[in-house]
Amino acid sequence: MASYKDIPQKASTGVYQLKIRYKGTWDMQDLYESTINWLRERKWKFHEKMYKHKHPSPFGVERQYIWAAEQKVDEFVSVAIDIYIHTYDAHDVEVVDKNREKRIFTKGKIYAYLKITLNWDYEERFSRSPFWGYLKDFYVKYIIKKKLMQGYNARYKDEIVELYQFIMKKLKMETRDFEYSNIAGVHRRGP
Repeated sequence: MASYKDIPQKASTGVYQLKIRYKGTWDMQDLYESTINWLRERKWKFHEKMYKHKHPSPFGVERQYIWAAEQKVDEFVSVAIDIYIHTYDAHDVEVVDKNREKRIFTKGKIYAYLKITLNWDYEERFSRSPFWGYLKDFYVKYIIKKKLMQGYNARYKDEIVELYQFIMKKLKMETRDFEYSNIAGVHRRGP
């Protein structure tokens, strides 16, 4: 059985993960197409690694999607977003919208797992010999460490949070607070 653990584990850093659980009604076709479109607009290369449709049970259909999106930052660093979506207890429901057009929505439960990683030496140039391995270690620890801490992680963390909020909006979910609302601390006035 496929799960989010099937997403390949590579030698990487900067892992950031987000999860979504939802029970209700949503337009799966719109979610599928708009998420892919969102990634492609931001210059991500999209791959659908797996789609699995399991035989319906009395509770409903079970579907699993594993998507991968990658973007090459430079000659040494690439960034990958892994998306695992699992719908279960799902039934197709026919809905009439305001324009009296019939549309098919999905009613059930959905679990989405988003993970972003930075992959060093994705072309494996430094894996030829132990000397090149030490050179790569030195390069990462001392030369591009500042880019890692201030540039790559912050930019791509914001990118995956935007994708998370986009999926939440498509599912018509609302979050209580903005992610960075208490970053400077919480200060209250009055008695």
